[in-house]
Amino acid sequence: MTGRTAPGTGALGRGRTRRSSATVRADLLHAARQVFGERGYAGARTREIAERANATEQMMYRHFRTKEELFQQSVFEPFTQVVAIFLTEFEERSERGLSDEQLARDYVTMLFTFLRENRRDLLTLLTMRAHHPELFSEGPLDRLFPALEEAVASGRRDHDQETTNARLTVRLTFGMVLSAAVLDELLLGLDADQENSPLLDELTEYVLAGVMGRTGQ
Repeated sequence: MTGRTAPGTGALGRGRTRRSSATVRADLLHAARQVFGERGYAGARTREIAERANATEQMMYRHFRTKEELFQQSVFEPFTQVVAIFLTEFEERSERGLSDEQLARDYVTMLFTFLRENRRDLLTLLTMRAHHPELFSEGPLDRLFPALEEAVASGRRDHDQETTNARLTVRLTFGMVLSAAVLDELLLGLDADQENSPLLDELTEYVLAGVMGRTGQ
């Protein structure tokens, strides 16, 4: 016995098959998403991210040059892609000639579900933007809002109604659904598994009142 460590059985490799570069990168992104969500951008440590990915910091920096780049690719870009998917689905439904009530209900339901399913990443991004605005030349929602504003303006034109401030209307209704989806336990005292239909009904009425200036039938 020489006391030497056999190849592939060091602290990071013991009992594991050698991972491909793509697998290491994916593991680092997954670990980074977790750590940024738990500790925020400032509190996240690259060493902890590397350790959770069963890698070294040296390995991590081969894939990501900076902590900022790691944040962008682990949290920012995936959320941007999810927003794009939501927007595509919303635009498809808005072209089906649905009633105002059905379109409002679909919008609220889709948005509520989207925000609820992605609340962790969203809270991370909101916190990051508040404390590190330099990381956000353009946010994931910057593409979503203009499309929703056009939908509001178009809906009011179709009903020969005076155009309101679509920018404020979209942001206020979005903020209302956001609060209900992300801060429901704090604001509404709702359990995570509680039935959402009554809440969605109320939100839909508010959206109709704000966008079309009336309540649903």
